[in-house]
Amino acid sequence: MSSYKDILFDTLNSIGGKVKEVAESDALRSLGDKVRGVAESDTVRSVYEQGADRVKAVARVAKLTVSTNRDSEELKKVYAEIGKLCFEENRAAPGPLYAGLFSQAEALIASLREKEAELGAMKAEHDAARGDIEVEIGNFEDIVDATENEGKGE
Repeated sequence: MSSYKDILFDTLNSIGGKVKEVAESDALRSLGDKVRGVAESDTVRSVYEQGADRVKAVARVAKLTVSTNRDSEELKKVYAEIGKLCFEENRAAPGPLYAGLFSQAEALIASLREKEAELGAMKAEHDAARGDIEVEIGNFEDIVDATENEGKGE
C-alpha cells in the first residue's frame, strides 16, 4: 500500500505532465498567436487611444469645472465688496434705483445690532451668574446613613 506522500507526488507529477502537454500543444500555441495578433492589431490600438483621449477629456473637464467654480466665488466676493463700497458712499442719498435696496440694508443692519446687543446682555448675565453657585458638602458618613435610612423608609 502506497503512502499519502507517494499518492500525492504521483498525482502532482501526472498533473504537471498534463499541463506540459497542453502548454506545448499546437492548439494553445495557435491561440497565443491569435491573442498576440489581436493585441497588436490597429483595432485594439484604436480602442486604447480612444480611451486615453476620453480620460484626458474628463480630466480637463474636471480641472475647468474647479477653476470655473473658484473664479465664480472670487467674482461674488468682488461684487460684494463693490456693493459695500457703493452702499457706504451713497448711504446718505441713494439714487432712486438703489433706494429700495438701501432701505432693506438699513433694516437688516438695525436688526443685527439689536440681536448683537441682546447676545451681549445674555453673555454678561451668564458671566455674572457663574460665581453665584454655592455647593454645600456634608459629612460623607451622614449622607450615606441618610440615604440608607431613606431607602428603608425611616
